[in-house]
Amino acid sequence: MPGADLPDGNTVGDWIAFGDAQTGRLDQANERTKASIGIVERCEARDAAAVKKAGRGFFGRLLHGGD
Repeated sequence: MPGADLPDGNTVGDWIAFGDAQTGRLDQANERTKASIGIVERCEARDAAAVKKAGRGFFGRLLHGGD
């Protein structure tokens, strides 16, 4: 996520607007990070359930050496 553009002017208001925009970008980046972590956690849980389910039958023998 790219940062906010630096202000064109050099007034306090310009820099306040920049700081506000930069904070908004940080909030967006943090939300993307949280969403990405949630996706990975759900995928890992799905994969673990699939491996557990595969513990029976042909795939169980394949994965667990014939137990």
